[in-house]
Amino acid sequence: MSFFRKILSRPKAFASTMPGFYGRLGEPKPLDQLKLLELAEGDTDVRACLDAVVDAVTANGWYVVGEENARKIVEEWLRTREDDFFFFLRNLVLTTLIFDESYIECVSDFPRVIAPWTMQVVRDDYGVVKEYVQQTTRVVRFSPDEIVHVVLHPLADRTYGTPKLASLARILLAKREAELFLFQVFMRKGVLSKAIVLKHGDETTFNRLKAVLESARPGDNLLLMGEIDVKTLSQPVEDLRVVELLEEFRQRILAVLRVPPIVYGVIQGLNLETSRNQMTTFAQYIKSLQKIFGAAVTLALKRVIGVDGFSFRLVEWMNPEQETAIHVERVKAGIETVEEARRAMGLGAIGGEKP
Repeated sequence: MSFFRKILSRPKAFASTMPGFYGRLGEPKPLDQLKLLELAEGDTDVRACLDAVVDAVTANGWYVVGEENARKIVEEWLRTREDDFFFFLRNLVLTTLIFDESYIECVSDFPRVIAPWTMQVVRDDYGVVKEYVQQTTRVVRFSPDEIVHVVLHPLADRTYGTPKLASLARILLAKREAELFLFQVFMRKGVLSKAIVLKHGDETTFNRLKAVLESARPGDNLLLMGEIDVKTLSQPVEDLRVVELLEEFRQRILAVLRVPPIVYGVIQGLNLETSRNQMTTFAQYIKSLQKIFGAAVTLALKRVIGVDGFSFRLVEWMNPEQETAIHVERVKAGIETVEEARRAMGLGAIGGEKP
């Protein structure tokens, strides 16, 4: 009796946001996702970090495990759509990293990533998803089994993700202003800030001098007639420590996005042990992401292809040192030959032939 009661029972605790209050258009997003996209696309450090993570998650490929018949069906489906599926996978990973969530449409014969800023979730007061709603020029409704909603960092009963870029918003805005300041200094050819004091002259002379200064292009030399005094005020780049600030901003971005400096390309101050520790930590992070995306893609493929009994897996990322060590152990154990190991690592044959 207790078994059937469990099946028929509803959740008891209410969702913290009382989602039923928002009606059929769903719960509004707590953050402006288009603003997050603007920040991500406008910062070179963020883009480099995102590219590094996407490459690490997807570059080594994928495989399928499970029941033989289901596995063969899925492998054949992936083989015939390999290129399109690779683009889909990279799109899914990048979208999820930026917004901390993504929506996979499973209606047609191929999964599709929907723009997250157009999607909202309709739940009942207990937090159970009733449908998904896309709002653009029209309203499109999806049943729960037509969408796979990936949330990278779920928190309690919240329906949407918690984007890392949101915690970097002020840093990115400050970094943008610092870079603009450096650009302006560069365009002025590094000219120091100066004050021009007109010792004698009437208002007409003052206005004429002001007009000449305002019409001058960055870096122009000015020849002024009359008794004036030019005072150097300061060196703004040094006084404000702009270069040091930009370096500090970059370190914070790398820390939040969990990309080691050595992966980004920064090697100053690193030794062998430090770089190994960074790569190990990065590998663990990538492995956790691959499990999340593997589970999401598995669910999406089951709905698109219509088969069950399999799991989609992403090939684990590892740094070159780890990869070499693994192949050495495989050669020692007789699992593979030296030539097979070199071929797997993209190296030519010992005899000089290409792999």
